[in-house]
Amino acid sequence: MSKKNCWILSDNLVGHEKQSISLAEKLNINYKLIKIKKVNFIKRNLSNFFNLQKKNFFKPPYPKIIISCGKNTAYYSKMIKQKTKNKIFSIFIQKPPININNFDVVISPKHDKCKGLNVIETQGALTKINLKYIKNVNKEKKPSILKQNFITVLIGGNSRHHKITKPILDKIIKNLKSIEEQKKIRIFILVSRRTDKKDYLYLKKNLISKNFIFVLPNSKKVSYLNALSFAKAIIVTSDSVSMVTEACSTGKPTYIIDIPTKSKRFSLFIKNLIHLKLAYYLKDSISLKGKKKALNDIDKVVEKIKKRIEI
Repeated sequence: MSKKNCWILSDNLVGHEKQSISLAEKLNINYKLIKIKKVNFIKRNLSNFFNLQKKNFFKPPYPKIIISCGKNTAYYSKMIKQKTKNKIFSIFIQKPPININNFDVVISPKHDKCKGLNVIETQGALTKINLKYIKNVNKEKKPSILKQNFITVLIGGNSRHHKITKPILDKIIKNLKSIEEQKKIRIFILVSRRTDKKDYLYLKKNLISKNFIFVLPNSKKVSYLNALSFAKAIIVTSDSVSMVTEACSTGKPTYIIDIPTKSKRFSLFIKNLIHLKLAYYLKDSISLKGKKKALNDIDKVVEKIKKRIEI
């Protein structure tokens, strides 16, 4: 595909942006990131909503492709497509809050149960991480702090659907201590921006062995990608579709810390990965043996999109 210009509509959520950018890079297209504002219920349902949104960046020249992710971006994407009389190829990631026919392609995870002729179904979130990507990273010089074998633990945080309680933290501590005693291996614990400070301090207070190394967001010593790429195994909390997807895409043994949720979507997502043997629930022991099977949604998605754009 020749280099086409693209607008990525962002709702300022990191996970959504990462998916959109990963797709644009895989499609090998030039993109411009455009931040949009949240659209309230009244505004998006007014008949003159699209006339009210007169932003400079919504004026010509228009791109060939629009990529949007997150419900608020859907309304802007629809507006731009209408303005250009459907001349733009519109791609939406996730299940849209409006009719799927407002988009040329909808990329939706299986657990969202979004059906239609223009829907491309995935197992999880879109990520540039796959076996090939990990292999290329592993060719690079390993940072000195990562020269010894290690396990990576990804800790998320509370959300609308998940709450990390003290019993959950105690179970994490118990399992990690058991694994450290068995394997005699370093364990890097990466906390996210969503991790509650009290939870982080509680884990740190109870995991005091020198083999437990805590890594804060934007650490200069250990990057997120290096922590995934060079790890012997990955343990991840179940509250983040993005983190779980990235872990399962590395080809490393992946273990999930199950955080109870009332969301059927999240439950289906995790259960599907377990069923496909792309991940396992964390217990008090793990395997460090690599696996050949890995999640790789984005390459399949790109192949299908390229065919549709050419048509």
